[in-house]
Formats: sequence, structure tokens, C-alpha cells
Amino acid sequence: MRVLTCLYHEHNLWIVALSALMCLVGCLASMKLFQRTFFESGTVRFQWCFLSAFTAGSAIWATHFIAMLGYRPGVPVTLGGTLTVLSALIAVGGIALGLMVAWTRNRFISVFTGGGIIGLSIAAMHYVGMFAYRADGIVRWLPEYVIASLILTVGFSALTIDRLRKTGDGKNILLPAGSFAAAIVVLHFTGMAAFTVTPLPGVQAGADSDAFLALAAAVAMVALFIIGAGLSTHLLERRTKSKSDERLRHIALHDALTEVANRRAFTEALRIECGKLDKFGRPFALLMIDLDSFKPINDTLGHPAGDIVLQKVAWRLRHAVRRGDMVARIGGDEFAVIAYGLNSEDEAAALAARIVEILGRPYIMQGQVAEIGASVGVSLAPDHGCDPGTLVQYTDIALYTAKRADERGYRLFELTMQEATQRRRLLEVDLRRACMREDFQIAYQPVIDSATGAFTGAEALLRWTCPKRGNVQPSEFIPVAEELGLISRIGAMVLKKACIDAASWPGHLDLAVNISPVQLLDPRLPQTVFQALEDSGFPAARLELEITETALLGNDEIVMRTLTELRDFGIRISLDDFGTGYSSLSYLHRFPINRIKIDKSFVQQLPADAGSASIVRAIAQLGQSLQMKITAEGIETDEQMAFIAEHGCDDVQGFLISRPIDADKIIGLFQRETSKAAA
Repeated sequence: MRVLTCLYHEHNLWIVALSALMCLVGCLASMKLFQRTFFESGTVRFQWCFLSAFTAGSAIWATHFIAMLGYRPGVPVTLGGTLTVLSALIAVGGIALGLMVAWTRNRFISVFTGGGIIGLSIAAMHYVGMFAYRADGIVRWLPEYVIASLILTVGFSALTIDRLRKTGDGKNILLPAGSFAAAIVVLHFTGMAAFTVTPLPGVQAGADSDAFLALAAAVAMVALFIIGAGLSTHLLERRTKSKSDERLRHIALHDALTEVANRRAFTEALRIECGKLDKFGRPFALLMIDLDSFKPINDTLGHPAGDIVLQKVAWRLRHAVRRGDMVARIGGDEFAVIAYGLNSEDEAAALAARIVEILGRPYIMQGQVAEIGASVGVSLAPDHGCDPGTLVQYTDIALYTAKRADERGYRLFELTMQEATQRRRLLEVDLRRACMREDFQIAYQPVIDSATGAFTGAEALLRWTCPKRGNVQPSEFIPVAEELGLISRIGAMVLKKACIDAASWPGHLDLAVNISPVQLLDPRLPQTVFQALEDSGFPAARLELEITETALLGNDEIVMRTLTELRDFGIRISLDDFGTGYSSLSYLHRFPINRIKIDKSFVQQLPADAGSASIVRAIAQLGQSLQMKITAEGIETDEQMAFIAEHGCDDVQGFLISRPIDADKIIGLFQRETSKAAA
């Protein structure tokens, strides 16, 4: 009751209202700054501690000083400058010490010790300031109110620290700000209730209210400037930190080269979208894009040109998809698109076709033109799956199918694709096992002279009989071996075994062995061939290596160097399947080729098909003019044999002569032929 009576009857309520405003603003600002000291670390924490203590101490002292100016004791009053300044320093220093103690992880020490120091600092500031308040009268202190003020301010200060610890680095500061304001207000007005002044006889009462009001306004203005400076520092630093965080987040979630989302952002977005399927049922389509023929751009134009192409691809993708769809770069030349709200196969196909068409347009940079393509795999959620792993797997399967198709483009996932992929993976496992065990066989198809019918040699053909699958066609497992990087090992095994077998043949018979384009790019190929010849004792002059036209595309220098080294060692080179690939007379002119083999697709149409007949005649004439041997493969009828012999092909092979047979049978075949010739 004494506190309320003192407040209402012994104070200038206008000045009290000004101090209340000062207290409210100061407490809100102090709590924001206190939060920073609690949740920063290192030297930054001490910097915020100093700023917090200076701002909060100024606000508390200003609140006390303004309210004290509003007190009307009924006697003349003067203020001691030294103690007044000391009271302000006590507020700043005490709060700084209390905040440092409150940093500790121990809740008891933090709340009760740290909060207690802050509360006692507020009390010390108040009572030192009151000692600077000199009234011309008899001053008495009521001890019960002094004790009550100390207990209350310590309690509310401890509550403030406790609320700050629980609030965390959030925005809800109203409760701790309210308890801090209570600590200040209760301390001041309970302390003022403890202060009584009895006028001395003959002393004229009264203080200059107008002067005190002006002084209170001036103190409030200065304090507000200090609080504003502290709060502005906090807000400016927050804004700078927010921009920095946004920039770091952008860097963390975007590809540095193309500025589209990166794999991390894509993975998170896909996870979130799959999570929404159960709650909201919003469908979407997932598209995986892989660029075709991108590696040659890096190889021929350089990596800077490749980077420019990737940037242009990303730009085109952003404009090819719908507004709001996500575009991400998830690998070197791999991109992904999440098409939100799309669940129609027709719409997904239209989007994929648009992407393929736009990415397939020529790219112009630095005066050069680059042409690439794109293969796209598509899956739909929830039709094809509801979790990220399944959708990515199915989309990859569709993409793989699109890349392996004769006409690359886009493919929507189908269950049959999964079955084909599973068969492919099982084939890879079996092929690796067969490679480790060298579980392959070699069959030999004889070659004869078209004019005399005498054997001139045989071609070694790779065969594989899998325990699970039976006979596997070379057209099925050789491309897989090339992709798995097994073909060089298999090729070396075939070459070594074929040379050993052929070493027992009559000395005039040659051996032809096929070389994969992948083997031809292996710099170890010449050494592999030389080692096989040395181990078997087979003469290099009787060995003929067959290559295809596709092996001559690109990497001209590597292929030329390898073929030249083999030729200088006495080994002959044959161009197989001539006419089915990228036939170019420049190949025959530039590379050391000794023989041309006419593909069986032309021979099998003879002699009825005029076009095939013309092609065969032209190739035979070409070989004669270039002084190259000509072999026709795939001879199955007497009519084909007669046509080939008539038009100048040197050698022939095919089912009419013999099917491929094993090493023992072909030795017997050669020996019988030799015996007949001798007889």
C-alpha cells in the first residue's frame, strides 16, 4: 500500500510515464541483445556482451534517473554528480558480469548466480543513485522495503535469465522482457517507498518541476539514442548475417557452373515431394536427362567449351520445363527435372519430347558449332512408385533404355524395362564370373580361295556357353563386356589361345582374329599381340587382325599409331563388315589396311538383288584398284558362290563351306585337305 501511495501522491506522473516508456523500450532491446550473448561463441560473444551491458545498463539507469526526477519529496533537491555517474557504471559493469556468469551450462549457476548478480547490480545502481539524491530534510530508510526490493529484483532477474535460456535464439522475448521490466520497476518503486523525507522547519518546499521534466526528457533522449544504436547494430548484423546465410544456402544448394539446383537440393526436394504423396496426393513426374555425344566436345573443343555447353543446356532446360518445375544438375552431363502436379503419360511424354528437341538444337559459342543430343527417362509418381529410391531407380532404367535404343530420345518407364534391366545385371554377373574363370571357347570358320577352293586359313570366333543360360550370342555379351571394361582381358585370352591353336595348322594357312574398337584404343594392344605370338611361336606374317569401320571413328592418332606399329611387325589388318558403317575411302587411303571383307548383309541378297550386286561389284573393283585382298563372308548358296567368284573376290567364307567348328575338328579338316592335295 505504501508503494502505491508513494507512486501516486509523491511522483510527477508525466515523468513516471516517460520512465515507463524508457523501461519498456530498454527491456525489449536488452532482451534481443541478451539473446545474442547467450547464443554466440568465442570473441564474438564478448563483443555482444559489452554492447548488451552498455545498452541495458544505460536503459536501466535512464529509467531510474528519470523516475527519480519525478519524485516530489516536498523539499529542495540537489544531485551529486560523482555518485550519479558511478551508479551508471555499476549498472553497466554489473550486467556484464552477470551475463558472463549466466553463460555457464549449469542451470543453477546460470539462473540464480547470474540472475542474482544482475538483480543486485540494478539494486546497487538504484541505491547509489539515491545517495546522490540530496534532499534538504530528515531522510529515513524503511528497512523492510529495502529488503523487499532486493528480494524482488533478484527474483525477477533470475526469472529473466531462466526464460531466456528456454526461449533460445528465437523471436519470443515478451516474457523475459516483462520479467526484466518487473525487476527494474519493482526495485525502483519499492526502493522509493523505503525513502522518506521530513522537511526541516523553515525550509521552503518545492523543486522546479519544469526543470526536472526537461532534464528527464533530455536523459530519455540520450538513453534512447544509446538503445537505438545498440539495437541498430543488432539489426544490421542480423541483416548482414541473413544475407550471408542466404548466399551460403544458395551455394550449398545450387550448382556453381550452371546455377540450377544441385544433387543435394534435388534429393531433398524429391524426398519432400514423396512425403506429400500420402498427405495431399499431389502427383508429379521425374525426368532424368543424359547428354549424348558430350565427351567429344570436351576432347575436341576443350573443357571451357564444354562448360559453356553445360550452361546453355541448363538455360534451355529452365525454359523447356513449366513454370515452377525444378531443374537440377546431378552429375557431369546429367540433369534431372521434377515436374510438379504432372501425372499424365501424354503430358510427361510431351514434356520429355520438348526437352529432347530443344537440347538437340545446335550450340554456337566462340564462332564454333557443337551438336549434341539428349536421352530422357521418365517415371510418374505415384503410378510407378512413392519413395525416392524407387522413382530414381525406375527413371534410371527408362533412361538406360532410351540410351540403348537405335533412335535415342525419351522413354517412359514400363515394368518390362525392369525385367530387361534385371536380365542385364544378371548377365553382367555371369560375364564377370566367366571372365575370371576364362570360361570361353573359340570356334574357327574356314576361309577358302574362291578360284581354287583351297583353304587359305580360318577366322577365330568367340563363343560362350553359360551354365545357366546355355549358348549366349556374341552380339549379346560382347557389347556388355566392352561397357564393363572386360573386353581387353577377353580379347587377350582369345588371341593367345587362337595363336596356340593355329601354330599346329599347315604353314600356309592364316589366322584372322577380331579386335574390338575398345581394344584398339588400348595402348597395350601391340604388346598383347606380340606376347601372344611369342608365347605360341605363331608367325606374325600369318596373323590378320580384323577391325570394324566404327573403330576408325575419332581418335585417329591413337588408332593410326597402333595399326602402324602392328603393320611394322608384319601383322596384316583387315577391315571387317565393310559397307555397313561410315564407309569412307579416306580410311582405305590413310590407314594400313590389307584386306576388305564384304559384309554378309550384301552377300545374302545375291544374285537376285540388283543393289547388293552393284555394291559387291564396286567393292571388288575398289579392292583390285587399291591392291587389297577382298573376302566375302556369309556364303550360303552355290549361286552366291558363283557370283562372288565371277566378280573377283579373292576369298570366301560361310555356311556353304563350313560352319564354325572347334579347334580339333578344324585341324582334322585341314589335314584331310592336305592329304587329298598330296595324293
